[in-house]
Amino acid sequence: MDHLNGRTAVITGAASGIGAALAAELASHGMSVVVADIDADGAHHVAGELRARGLPAIGARVDVSDPESVQDLARRSYDEFGSVELLCNNAGVLLFGAIAESSLGDWRWLSSVNVEGMLNCLHAFLQRMRAQQGWRHVMNTASTHAFLPDPRHTALYSATKHAIVGLSLGLRAELAPEGIGVTVLCPGQVATRILDSQRNRSEAFGERASEPFGTGVVPMAIEPGQVARDAVEGVLRDAPIVFSLPEHGREEFRAQVEELWRLTGTALGDHVEA
Repeated sequence: MDHLNGRTAVITGAASGIGAALAAELASHGMSVVVADIDADGAHHVAGELRARGLPAIGARVDVSDPESVQDLARRSYDEFGSVELLCNNAGVLLFGAIAESSLGDWRWLSSVNVEGMLNCLHAFLQRMRAQQGWRHVMNTASTHAFLPDPRHTALYSATKHAIVGLSLGLRAELAPEGIGVTVLCPGQVATRILDSQRNRSEAFGERASEPFGTGVVPMAIEPGQVARDAVEGVLRDAPIVFSLPEHGREEFRAQVEELWRLTGTALGDHVEA
């Protein structure tokens, strides 16, 4: 825990769900935290709850799809705490729909938050983090969907999560010589409000997509606090990938990954049996 105590973490998408749980978990280990979210009221509420427990935290509004907004977040984080040792690129959104029936606005919205949002944060924070000494780490939140051969009407979402995994593993190799670690967090079903992601969708991206599963909390899911604990444990051991999903979903996920490997083997001419 010496890596965390007395240091600073910035968490995007932290007004609720996994991000809020990460803020609480990291603060409990002695970190100062910047709770950042497009939902300013929610971010300030989470930060206020932490301060009420005597934990150093500030809330900040950020639109990760806007490079200038992210630059403002970086400036404020460094002005407030002097350094940032852990950057958690956790902001993410979800929608459902078949590829042929989804609009370009659907794709642009997903990618502007999930992929470009992560890149905006990396560009704003990494130069500053590289100028620091000592322990530093980046954690990017992807999803188990990045490993599924059958996205089930989440192909656009899954594509953004594939991108996060690829970018994160590449970044890990690039930053390793500088002593900066990179971990990609891949949660499964988590009891969050991600089904209601479009509550923050700008009109600039067109009409909202249909919401076939409603907008409530994800059912039959792992609690965000468990994901946060798994994530922090993975960061501390510098894991390349951390999976966090309910016990009842592990065998199904394993079977889906094995199906992907079967398809790979077949394509390579290995004639792997199903």
